[in-house]
Parts: sequence; structure tokens; C-alpha cells
Amino acid sequence: MFKRGCHRPSRCLRGLIGLMMSHATSWIVLLFLIFTVSVPTTLSDYTPVFDGDQAMAYLTAQCDFGPRPPGSANLSLCREYIVQNVASYGWNVTLQNFTYLGVECANIVVRWGSADNASILLGAHYDTRPRADQDPDPANRSRPVLGANDGASGTAVLTELSHSIPEADRGNVEMVFFDAEDSGNINGWEWIVGSSHYAEQLSAERRQAIRAMVLLDMVGGAGLRLARETSSTLSLQDTVWSMAGQMGYGSTFLNVAGRGIIDDHAPFLNLRIPSLDIIEHDPFPSTWHTLQDTPEECNATSLEIVGRVVESFVVYHGGDNARFPLDNPIGMYVAVVLGLSVLAAITLLLARRRLSR
Repeated sequence: MFKRGCHRPSRCLRGLIGLMMSHATSWIVLLFLIFTVSVPTTLSDYTPVFDGDQAMAYLTAQCDFGPRPPGSANLSLCREYIVQNVASYGWNVTLQNFTYLGVECANIVVRWGSADNASILLGAHYDTRPRADQDPDPANRSRPVLGANDGASGTAVLTELSHSIPEADRGNVEMVFFDAEDSGNINGWEWIVGSSHYAEQLSAERRQAIRAMVLLDMVGGAGLRLARETSSTLSLQDTVWSMAGQMGYGSTFLNVAGRGIIDDHAPFLNLRIPSLDIIEHDPFPSTWHTLQDTPEECNATSLEIVGRVVESFVVYHGGDNARFPLDNPIGMYVAVVLGLSVLAAITLLLARRRLSR
């Protein structure tokens, strides 16, 4: 069983295993680095101008229309308000109309000039949940949610970004305000209806051109703590989180894993577009899907932190052609197995030669 010259088989076996493990560790580290590449960013020559107070004003103004579920008059008024403000900063605004379960809906699509091939897509939903089904008082659970954080906050950040992003960088950005995100499991509705419709309409050329999709959802709560949403593209997430840390926002953009969320970034992940969900979610805010989701529970500081990080990301990466590698866990596992198999064969061959001496 053991080759001649091996006078102490147990020692030889331990040596063989140790040799394999030492090489295996090197392979695993190498493969991990290959499959988790991020795009490094050194911040130096740009100071973002995103105004949190102005974003807070946009948030409050949306809530002044009242609850804004899909198809409601309140949402139509809010849509007009968003279009008016974004267009005032020189953007071209179109409505992507669609019907879902008999309800007329509309995504708001924002582009700069004639640019129709932007590399960065920013998104947020502007509708609100029809029922406060998480409210601690059962008597409130059939009433509609005001949606200051869950709806208005991401929309407020996008609206202020339409002003704060430098004009020289605006051609690299498309913004979409999604309708019909938050009615899932009510009257037969699915979640993320508006973003799913938008993604389905993308041409193959347009899909290829989008290097990063960044979603903003529930980013206005006081004491904002953003864990890493785990279905997001890791290389893109690493890049944004690294920038936030360099900007001094590490206590908001936390280097801790949250969990995977069904949100408006999911249809883009399904199209293999690198996508990131910036969302307070683990745990969800205590006001989530309750009547307590009001402007009083939000603040300008949280909006400004998120807005300035996203503004900086657009400026530094909108035109640099950097690619954010997609997560490929299956490919990584296959590579690890194949690599270890080859390593084992080589190691056994070397060990056999050593034992035969």
C-alpha cells in the first residue's frame, strides 16, 4: 500500500495531507480574490454639493399629497410635482405608461439632452403601500401608508441629485422613478411591478450599456444604518461602500452583511446588470409599512449622506468605463473544485516521487 522507503506511514500521510492543505489554502485565496474584484476609487478632487435640507423639502412636499398608492389621484399629483422639479434643472422627462391589473401606472424616465445610452442607472420608487399591514395597531392595518421613508426618501434623493450632479456628468446618468413597487400581496398584486416593466422593455444594446444600477429605498430615517444587502453585486457594493468610508460615512454605510431583499434592483440582476440596493433593511425601520412612516421620523442628514455618496459615485465612475464584475458563486465553486482537483493530482504525483526515493 505504501511505497518502499516510507518507514513511518503515518508520518508520510500527515506530510502528504499537510502539503495538499498548504497549496489548497493558496488556491482558495487566489480564487477568492479573482471572483471578488472591486473597482478602487481614491477620492481627491471633487466635493459633492448635494443639499440634505432641499432633499428633505422634496420629501415633505410628496407627503403633503397624502398616501400615494398606484392609480390614485394623489400619486398623479405627486408625479406632476416630480416631473416639474426635475425638468426645471434641464433634464428631459418622459412617462413610461403601462397598465397592471386594470390600474394605470407610469414610470418617470429622466435623461440628459439627447443621451440615451447612459452607463449608470439610478432608481427609486415613488408610490406608497396601500395598507399599513405592519402597524402595531390592528385597527390601522387597512389604512394607507404615508410613505415618508418608504417611497418619498429615495425619490427626494433622486430629485436633488438632478440638481447636484454636475452638468458635465449628467449624460452618463439615467434616473427612473418607479411606480407600483410596494403593493405586493395586496389584491393579487406582485411586488416591483414598475421596475419589472421597465427592465422588460430594455433592448439588448441598452442592457449592455448599463454598467451599474443603483437603487435608493428607505434612506431617510433618523440614525440611518445601511447594512449590505446581500443580493447586490458585490464589486459594485464594495466600490460604493469604500467611497462612503473615505468620505467619513462609515457609521452609516456599515460593513456588515444584511440579507437579500425583493426590491427594484432585482429585475436588473436578472438581466445580469450589476446592481446595488442601498436600503435600511436589517432590521427594517420600525416605521416600515405603518402609519408612523411620516416626515417627522426622517431627517436631512441621512438624505445628505446618501445623496453625497451617490453623487460622488456618478462623478468618479460615470465616464470611466470601469466594469463591475457580476457575482458568480456557481462559477467560483466550479473553479475551486477544478483547481483543488488539479492541485490534488499534482500533489499526489509529487508525493509519490518523494516516497519512492
